[in-house]
Amino acid sequence: MKKKKIVALFLTMAMTASLVGCSGSKSTSGTANTDETTNAVTETNSAADSTVSAETAEKHDPVSLRFSWWGGDARHEATLAVIDQFEKEYPWITIEAEYSSQDGYNDKLMTQFASGTAPDIMQLETGAAPEYYGQGQLLNLSETSIDFSNFDPTFLQNNGQFGSGSQYAMPTGQAGSAIVVNKDLADKIGIDFTKQYDWNQLIEWGKQVQEYDPSMYLISGNLTYMTAFIMRTWSRQANGDAIISKDNKLNMTEQQFEECLTYIKSLYDNKAAAPLSYMASYGTSNQDDPNWIAGKYVCTIGYTSSADVMQAANPNANYIAGNMPVMSNAKSDGWFNDCPQYIGIYAKSKYPEEAAMFVDYFFNNEDAMKTLGTVRSVPPTAKAQQITEEAGSLNPLTKMCVDISQQYNGLSDSGKTTSAEVTAILEDAFESVAYGAKTPADEAKEVISLLNDYLALQ
Repeated sequence: MKKKKIVALFLTMAMTASLVGCSGSKSTSGTANTDETTNAVTETNSAADSTVSAETAEKHDPVSLRFSWWGGDARHEATLAVIDQFEKEYPWITIEAEYSSQDGYNDKLMTQFASGTAPDIMQLETGAAPEYYGQGQLLNLSETSIDFSNFDPTFLQNNGQFGSGSQYAMPTGQAGSAIVVNKDLADKIGIDFTKQYDWNQLIEWGKQVQEYDPSMYLISGNLTYMTAFIMRTWSRQANGDAIISKDNKLNMTEQQFEECLTYIKSLYDNKAAAPLSYMASYGTSNQDDPNWIAGKYVCTIGYTSSADVMQAANPNANYIAGNMPVMSNAKSDGWFNDCPQYIGIYAKSKYPEEAAMFVDYFFNNEDAMKTLGTVRSVPPTAKAQQITEEAGSLNPLTKMCVDISQQYNGLSDSGKTTSAEVTAILEDAFESVAYGAKTPADEAKEVISLLNDYLALQ
């Protein structure tokens, strides 16, 4: 196990306790060029619009805000376009864009919180956001001018309120765990993901795949996705609650961890899932695996937001969204529809009102909805979904995955269960038994010990 990783995360947790401060910002906004060929009427209207904008801007002191996010080029381009639209409508406000890949994003944000230099507006990882809320880093959005009427109230309650009854972060889209199935291959082997099934069925199907072709596997899944998919869901189904409850109590028993880890060992021993040693080469980018591209997996385990990427990697296959496994004696089906990221406002922003204006525009303006499309998964509101469907930017497979996730009634893992420290403990345990380095019984004892040590620090 990677003990150093866990120790380092414990130290990071202690370091980021509560130092906060106001964030500065600096930006330049673009200006529109005048088209010399525009007719006189249009020139007059443009001049009038410019005069109105100038007069409006004169009524306000200039405000500069920083907005940080991660993503790929498509997300960057769409977000920058929305910033440009917003600045034209509110010319006294400029937005400084701070964008990057996801690698190191959360570590950087934690450092900024600790030093009081966090951006005014920021994209947040769903696992880390509850911790930021607990540290007092996030502004109460329910006390701002943001309009929530386009959102389903239950969806907001489960995404961004963190049990408080007030909104502290805005869900950027609808998402959940997903099984993307190569239907043609599944049909050839006699596997039906459209029916409801239990966890053991995945092992039996894995055996069928091996009998059909020993070079194939039922499941393509990386360590990060598989750990969340199995271990977190196991507790929700067995206990009707997350591994760690909202009041920081450990719900999973040592026996339950041993049962879960025994299942994981069996999954890999029976070659139902591709070896972790092989999948490690591709990180969380399962789409880069040549065996996925060649159609050598029946399904991939991931999230609704990655369905279109997996589909694009092998466009010749016919894909559907599969149902999710549920244990026979489950207290809850354990699956839920949540979001891929949040947008939040720094609690110590110098300009909370203007930051809220941008967030409101980002989620409620129709032009913004159309511009953003699905760069942050299926949009979070019915109105935005309709706009993206009409524009042809909503991937049908992604929508199918979200529709499947909405059929289930589990509650999300808000709180300590999704913290970086707990995630590291669970991933190390998963990896240890999958590789055969430790027995499920020994690993279960160690997980309980490490989780209790973690909770003692809270």
